[in-house]
Amino acid sequence: MTAADYTAALGEGESTPLAGPPTTSPWDPELARAMRESGGAVMEERLLPALLSDLARLASSQ
Repeated sequence: MTAADYTAALGEGESTPLAGPPTTSPWDPELARAMRESGGAVMEERLLPALLSDLARLASSQ
């Protein structure tokens, strides 16, 4: 999941306040910054397509 995926998911519906500070992501350093700036958390269901894509890419590289 990238910062762009996260930002797009924020635009698709409601978000809730972040429960704590975001941690830095090794695959996209901009993700934590985007989360801090928005202050919102998105439902995992909206991120599922991006997460599944990431998992499929990892599985095919092994």
